[in-house]
Amino acid sequence: MNLICTQENLNKALNVVGKIINKNTTLPILNNILLKTDKGRLKLSSTNLELGINYWVGSKVEEEGEITVPTRLFANFISSLPNSNVEIKLKDDVLNIKCDKYKTNIKGLSAKEYPLIPKIEAEPVFKINNTEFKQALMQILPAVSSSESRIEITGIFLDLAKLSQNKIILVATDSYRLAEKTLTLKKENVNKEALNIAGNITSVIIPKNAVQELIRDLDDSENLLEVVISENQILFRFNNANMISRLLEGKYPDYKQIIPNQFRTEAIVNVEEISNAIRVAGLFVNVANNNIKLKAYPSSNILEVSSEASEIGSNNTKVEAEIKENILEMDKTDNNTKIEAEIKEAMYNYRYLSDGFGGIDGEKAILKINGEKLPTVLTSATDKDLIYVIMPVRA
Repeated sequence: MNLICTQENLNKALNVVGKIINKNTTLPILNNILLKTDKGRLKLSSTNLELGINYWVGSKVEEEGEITVPTRLFANFISSLPNSNVEIKLKDDVLNIKCDKYKTNIKGLSAKEYPLIPKIEAEPVFKINNTEFKQALMQILPAVSSSESRIEITGIFLDLAKLSQNKIILVATDSYRLAEKTLTLKKENVNKEALNIAGNITSVIIPKNAVQELIRDLDDSENLLEVVISENQILFRFNNANMISRLLEGKYPDYKQIIPNQFRTEAIVNVEEISNAIRVAGLFVNVANNNIKLKAYPSSNILEVSSEASEIGSNNTKVEAEIKENILEMDKTDNNTKIEAEIKEAMYNYRYLSDGFGGIDGEKAILKINGEKLPTVLTSATDKDLIYVIMPVRA
């Protein structure tokens, strides 16, 4: 191996491929990054056996070759170099690196020992600009479950059933809250035939760690992200990189049935004001339950946010809101009795409520409340493509 590339581009590549490396004692070579010349470029690869990343750096390649080197040492050294050309030569499993006045030798391990990163040789199912997809993932990621007891909800559900209508749906839930985001794609960026080739796939579940890594790596640009899907893997192509991840197995819950379509109370509130009130209330929550209380006053158009902890104190904040009450009919289990149009307070987990408002686009949000036993729905007043559902907690 003998090549020259810029420090800036090499450092950018290492910031992407190096993040998924965790210290591995059972297979030490996984602590290394694979460097390999590939069609006139330098390809950097890393894997933790569940997730793999490749990144190509434009280079002047004089001699082909491949080697693996310790990730942390190599990345720290390259980041410390001046913004100049980096000359890399390989001799007897030792990488010789020169840049300006810096010169070093790093001992590597043979590339033959490095695990093979899978490839998906298929056309993308859809394309979407980096910023839009990244923002959607960030909006719903907080609702992903962190409990391994139900593996199918530890990832984001990608629903492709409406791809023929140029729509995809992203869903996350931890059983206490749920986030659903609908994205509309440009017609020319949808490849309906690709799903048929892949076995008529209508949905997949993307692991949380893959989503987190994608959020870190995607830039805020209009560049197109390509999404390729196979039976048990998903590939994301973006900029000079691609990332491949296994898919989670299992059947995702039928979440649609828990989203109510009628509500007792609707409150339109300023997102910044209610978020700040929730943040302040969070300072006074009981550490055992993290609960805060919401109560609506229609006559004065006030939404009250309060919390209390015996060992700390209490807080009460009133936020202006446009409040509307509805009279609903109960289902047959309640003998079809009418609910009086009265406001009932409800309690929520502070963090869940804060995450919900944190993902809202626009200045105003709509909070749709059904009391202390039924799900509450949160949406943007201007963007109905995001739905956030949260279950109230018992006092």
